[in-house]
Amino acid sequence: MTTVAALQALRAMTVLEEISSGAVTRDVLDRLGVRDARLWERLAVTYFGPTRYRRLQAAAREAAVPLSLDAVAVIEKHLRSLLRGASVTVEELRVELCGLRGTVGEIDREAAARVREHNRTVKDAAAKAYGKRALRGGKNTDALGMRTLTLTLPERQISHIIATLLPAADQARAADPRLGYEPAMADAAYQHLTTGAAGGEVPPVVPLVVMGLPDYAAVLRQEGDETVFALTDGTTITGKELVEHEMASHGLVGVYDPVDGGVNLYRDQRCASFKQRMLLAAETILCPTPGCTTPADQCQVHHLTPWKHGGETNLVNLSMACRVHNARNDDDPNTPPRHGRLAREPGGVVHHPPDGGPPRTNTHPIRTLSAMGLVNR
Repeated sequence: MTTVAALQALRAMTVLEEISSGAVTRDVLDRLGVRDARLWERLAVTYFGPTRYRRLQAAAREAAVPLSLDAVAVIEKHLRSLLRGASVTVEELRVELCGLRGTVGEIDREAAARVREHNRTVKDAAAKAYGKRALRGGKNTDALGMRTLTLTLPERQISHIIATLLPAADQARAADPRLGYEPAMADAAYQHLTTGAAGGEVPPVVPLVVMGLPDYAAVLRQEGDETVFALTDGTTITGKELVEHEMASHGLVGVYDPVDGGVNLYRDQRCASFKQRMLLAAETILCPTPGCTTPADQCQVHHLTPWKHGGETNLVNLSMACRVHNARNDDDPNTPPRHGRLAREPGGVVHHPPDGGPPRTNTHPIRTLSAMGLVNR
């Protein structure tokens, strides 16, 4: 039996059925060195044990046939967060989540997003979630003499903390290029917590209205800081006039083509670099590399075709990318691929893996609310 065949034989439902039947006992799992033996026993009871919801249990088992034990474990982790009074029961949602496909990380994020959507139907969901805030750890010392602190807060509060510490971390990394991002953030957090000296002003969150390019308008040319559109009636219209025609007044309005992405951005004060970054950030929301969760606000502007190879600094040739994936991107087409590269294709920016496989996208659930996700619905 090959390694792949052996791993395929360890699909969750196959293993859990064996445990439920008694063919595989806890002693056997312990002798084999299975760290999660207790968890596997609990999962066996959930999917094969006695229940009042036998039809839904059977449907969940059928849906989960292709899943690994790790995937089923993360599904159950998120099911435990379903609030009482939600629009579905745990048993019903289990069937839905067992139908998810992808990597364990992708299933993890999608399951979290779906449970959260159902939790939003609960009247006091925010208050119940806020009750889960916590600061844990700091008691156990590892072999290097280090301890770990875990902070759980609502997402906006965590985002605010990171944004507060980031300027100090960036300043430290500029002074010492060998310093990594995570150590720099740790130093900034310690300094801020102990002296209050670290951090900087947090930029305000700016809402951006996304407008898909109307069918009757097509990009004609760029005139300085303005985009001119050709209309099907044989006339032309500027981007500013198009936005005023389509929508009421907003702070920021971005126009996006479903194929090429950002077209232009309109604001009272014109600033090309600001406009480009805002459009690109709204287009992707996160770094477009598959599996990456770095928000666009913490990303760098990336040239899809490098500047040194003739790439221009225009929206079609730009994307947001986190520091790590921006640095790892295979910029030189004449060298052997190592990490793959980002490229713009119809519908958005994709990642071409180094093995020559088909392009992949970042499937994080929040990207359905990105500009390209909205205009391509």
